[in-house]
Amino acid sequence: MRNHRYNLIGVFCSVALFSSTSLAADSTKMLFSGKVKVDVTAPENIKALVTSYLNRELRSLSDVELVAENAEWEVHVLVMEPKLISGSKIGIALSTVVIQRFDNRLLGSFFEPKHKDFGLSLTSGLSWFSDNWLNLGSVDDLQTICKAIIALFDTKYLEEDRRSVREINRKRTH
Repeated sequence: MRNHRYNLIGVFCSVALFSSTSLAADSTKMLFSGKVKVDVTAPENIKALVTSYLNRELRSLSDVELVAENAEWEVHVLVMEPKLISGSKIGIALSTVVIQRFDNRLLGSFFEPKHKDFGLSLTSGLSWFSDNWLNLGSVDDLQTICKAIIALFDTKYLEEDRRSVREINRKRTH
């Protein structure tokens, strides 16, 4: 059973690259397009501000689309305002979790027709935990921290997908 899981994960990984790409309408060249959902859990007094900062940074990336559903990537941010025993706030802490969703639509052709529905049902709704990190600072640093969160997400995950798409396009032209 364990080897079967690893084989299935191998298939997922080999197909996962294609879940975050789209084909250009007028050529066979692939274009990267990342669909990202942002979820912020924070005290009401700063939730809208943190959400706005994160979304603004993601919108500045021309190949990223902010979505509410069917995301390829989910960025979950938990914001806390640590306090002293006296109740005085001493800064801000943002815990970020990155989750990559698996799009199983491309697997349909791998299953025998009589097993396709069952196979797709087994592989629907899958995701994997990609990373987490903690940023600390003062409330005055909130916008800078949000920029840093999206910069790290872009560099560590989206840029890797962009590189993969460029490599596929390079191999197609040679």
